[in-house]
Amino acid sequence: MALQGVIDALKRTTLQEIGVSFSIADLMKDLKIDGNNVYIKVFSPSEKYHDFLKEKIEKTLKSIGAEKVEVEFSSEPPSQRQTQPPPPPPQANPFESRRRIPNVKKVIAVASGKGGVGKSTVAVNLASALKKLGYNVGYLDADMYGPSGPTMFGAKDKKVMARQTPEGDKIIAPEAHGVKVMSIGFLLPSEDTPVIWRGPVLFKALTQFLFDVDWGEEPLDFLVIDLPPGTGDVQITLGQTAEIDGAVIVTTPQDVALIDVKKGIQMFNEVQIPILGVVENMSYFVCPDSGKVYEIFGKSKTEEIAKTYEVELLGKIPIEPKVAEFSDLGIPIVFAKEDSQSAKEFINIAEKIIRKLSLT
Repeated sequence: MALQGVIDALKRTTLQEIGVSFSIADLMKDLKIDGNNVYIKVFSPSEKYHDFLKEKIEKTLKSIGAEKVEVEFSSEPPSQRQTQPPPPPPQANPFESRRRIPNVKKVIAVASGKGGVGKSTVAVNLASALKKLGYNVGYLDADMYGPSGPTMFGAKDKKVMARQTPEGDKIIAPEAHGVKVMSIGFLLPSEDTPVIWRGPVLFKALTQFLFDVDWGEEPLDFLVIDLPPGTGDVQITLGQTAEIDGAVIVTTPQDVALIDVKKGIQMFNEVQIPILGVVENMSYFVCPDSGKVYEIFGKSKTEEIAKTYEVELLGKIPIEPKVAEFSDLGIPIVFAKEDSQSAKEFINIAEKIIRKLSLT
């Protein structure tokens, strides 16, 4: 007879008839098996239970093939270690291995729960607004499959160089509008070339962009990381490998976009990255002729969701055709049209983030 089979049978044999919540296995002190013969020693608090227990044990074991069952009783209860399994080994914390990005004081991740909400526009103009306010700023385009940073910064023709250092080869980030910029788009043969990478290759490239880029002699005050949309592997890898000081979630007023804001908030909470707040993009349209405000995507619920999840609504960016026009020309609206409502709002958002990160 198999030892485990005998133990399992004894675990299933309860003693509810005498008002006890234990099984026979809980009372067992010793067990020996010789072929189909079984010797078992069990705890019994009184002789009056001996006949009942013996009959119960014999019936159970003979039902699974035992030929001879020998039962012995003890007045000493089983020790704790026989009935309690050992504690599981401690689990490693995947976030304990996170590293600071070299030569960077504060790191801001810009994310969105879904595509098409203008996340890259917000990331590029946030970096530009921080630069406009006098800080040393870098922009990392981590949207490996859809890099748009080089276009929006007018840096498509910039050359990426590398140099050897005692720590290994470093990629030198080119500069556009005073912002240090790095993107996979610089390393592709043309802007039409698709990035067809899977997990390990993607993670290796992301790790190089995080830790092997030379951002210049002076430390960056801020590095803005433009993440791909969604809550996938890149976001999780970033959260487990690099220390991020805060995340900004971009949305539009539409309900379908706000559903994904909730997922984004939960995801950043899971990877233990503080959420600086939510930016509502394409919030409203101001008619240039009449000055009337139109909520094209309907009445916003972003503020309501932000309150529910205890995060701040950092600002609302209007729909302004000039933002798209200047983005195509490679000039962020913050630099191209300082008096526009969008530029003012980006500056306002940047100032709030500076205060939150206590870098004044």
